Amino acid sequence: MTHAVAMGTETALQPAIDVNTLFLQYQRQLQRFVLRYVRNPEDAEDVVQTTFLEALRCAERFSGLSKASTWLFGIALNLARNHVRRTCSSLCDSIDEAELEQIIDQHCIDPMIVIESRQIATRVNDILGRLDPGMRATFEAVLDGETTYEEAARELNIPIGTVRSRVSRVRAAVRAECC
Repeated sequence: MTHAVAMGTETALQPAIDVNTLFLQYQRQLQRFVLRYVRNPEDAEDVVQTTFLEALRCAERFSGLSKASTWLFGIALNLARNHVRRTCSSLCDSIDEAELEQIIDQHCIDPMIVIESRQIATRVNDILGRLDPGMRATFEAVLDGETTYEEAARELNIPIGTVRSRVSRVRAAVRAECC
């Protein structure tokens, strides 16, 4: 990183952040931190680079209420989670239901496990079908793995807290009925 962010109107609550210094100080730690989530060194490097680009882009919004390292690691964590979600989603998209049932059937010795799995899937579909349209749209926007909570909030024109709340309520409802 060769750009430092200089703040023209600094206040006591909003100190200037030098992203160059953060890069030099935390790049290796972030690399190890992100690698624990994404499990691939090249992907971890991409996430770390994106973290510093995002930090550079959003430096003026840093409030100073936490340490700069906490803020930076929070950005990295969110980006790593999004990366894992997208990666897992794309892996799941490549398997169709018929292939999945064959895999399950081949590896399940106990047919009751297969029946139970199908019953749970049916219950989850029923739960999702009974949801309020707004709640379902929010859950599906985030569930597909391609959309972050922030992007879903923008797309649906609702606050990010509403997205988090709705997703949490749907997950709780599914757990309550299926577990």
